[in-house]
Amino acid sequence: MLITPTRRSFVAGGAACSASVLLPMASHLAAADTRPQLQIPPELFSDGKGEIHLAAQSGTMQFGRRTPTPTYGFNGPFLGPAVRLRRGEDVVMHVKNALPEPTTVHWHGLIIPGDADGGPHQVIQPADTWRVPLIVDQPAATLWFHPHIYPATAELVIKGLAGLLLVSDEESDGLGLPSHWGVDDIPLIIQDRRFKPDGSFFHRFNLAAVTVGYVGDTPLVNGSTYPIAKTAQGWLRLRILNGSNARSYRLAASDNRSIHVIGSDGGLLEHHVSMNELLVHAGERFEVLVDARDGQSFDLVTLPVDQPIMRLPPFDKPLPLITIDPTGAEGAGTLPDALVTLPSIPTTPPPLSQSLTMNMNRDDEGMGALMKAGLKKLTDGSTDASVAKKLTEVIVDGPTLSQAERSTANGVNGSSFALDAKPFSVKQNTLLRWRIDENSDTMLHPVHIHGCQFRVLSMDDNPPPAHLAGWKDTVAISKGGVAEILVNFPHAAEARTPYMTHCHILEHEDSGMMAQFTVS
Repeated sequence: MLITPTRRSFVAGGAACSASVLLPMASHLAAADTRPQLQIPPELFSDGKGEIHLAAQSGTMQFGRRTPTPTYGFNGPFLGPAVRLRRGEDVVMHVKNALPEPTTVHWHGLIIPGDADGGPHQVIQPADTWRVPLIVDQPAATLWFHPHIYPATAELVIKGLAGLLLVSDEESDGLGLPSHWGVDDIPLIIQDRRFKPDGSFFHRFNLAAVTVGYVGDTPLVNGSTYPIAKTAQGWLRLRILNGSNARSYRLAASDNRSIHVIGSDGGLLEHHVSMNELLVHAGERFEVLVDARDGQSFDLVTLPVDQPIMRLPPFDKPLPLITIDPTGAEGAGTLPDALVTLPSIPTTPPPLSQSLTMNMNRDDEGMGALMKAGLKKLTDGSTDASVAKKLTEVIVDGPTLSQAERSTANGVNGSSFALDAKPFSVKQNTLLRWRIDENSDTMLHPVHIHGCQFRVLSMDDNPPPAHLAGWKDTVAISKGGVAEILVNFPHAAEARTPYMTHCHILEHEDSGMMAQFTVS
């Protein structure tokens, strides 16, 4: 039996809830005219010829009261549209590069052949257009697209190149979920940024970056700081994308109302999972429903996470990201008792066929500098200002590494990535068991695999929590962690256009923590 995103036998999932204390509501709706409205990405459908046109272009954006920021975006100055696809649809994507530098576009989570995947071997030069057919054959899901050019993915994503890729199907259509785009079906692209005095985005590849990734100090949701979403009153569907380079978000409602997880990276779950907090790592997506039938406003906040460096202010205490103001007309969507049927997990999984170990070659140096600056003193809610200043200096002022230095800072299975490295090989249309670990490393690594949606068998030798038991394309390991997955690759990937597997902390990816593989 092949585990691919089809609808077959039932897999039971337990509840995964965690308790939290009541959080303070930080919004002030009386001053709503001083707050930005949540920007809803425009939907982009294929035209009458089955074609979709995207253009990567430069622009400028005003983020708050700062000096205007030079940005990149798709079909606009920052971020991009929500590209709509439907299962069974064949489309042709036309991606024009109107930037002054090369790029690629990776369809993150889409199950397509290697020559359509948009990895680092499929470079679009300035003024060129990449024409690529996409055959959509997977369940409804919230996916996304972003550059995947080596070694500049991190910088291009920081500048704004990212967008949603939404797949629909008949089964999800019939569930009665909230589906009025921007009214009760709300996209939330969560990112963090740090700005230079001249208004431009900060990014520097130094020891701190290749060790802990990008550490921003300003949260953005759909490109705005602490916006207000005017929504329907009723059940709300939030499509959450962690589009940050490295930061994880521990999301909760300010009034402790439940977050009902209905879907993960690759599609809907069998049943919703009610939680008080939801941890979302870089590259992951979740669809959640919240009950706003009471018409009461609340904030979606992020709580301090385990990684000390990511608790620098303002992330050292509950931080509001967006206000949900459900005072519009009553919505029609509901929370179904059952969602979709997932393939059963084999009682006896196949033998282990591939091990992937994430390696950090300069971890001691990078962490040494941060520890010397007082990293251990970072605690939830009580960060000493002098310690924060010293740590920020390491992040911002640490000398830039040469390309040769950073290209070998990290690796997979003992080797740092190179475009001409020999790929490992994988059998096509075969159920496989892979092991992903970090040996003695304790850093967080959200590991993404191209060309598939997989199922998590175990995390640190335990069954995955219920909200991670569905279709996934990214699985996080940390603290010497191990994950085992069941995966199948239905399409081929040749040596000239191989698939990638890598840490989705983009600074790790760009500094060698990536491997390539063929499927045949």
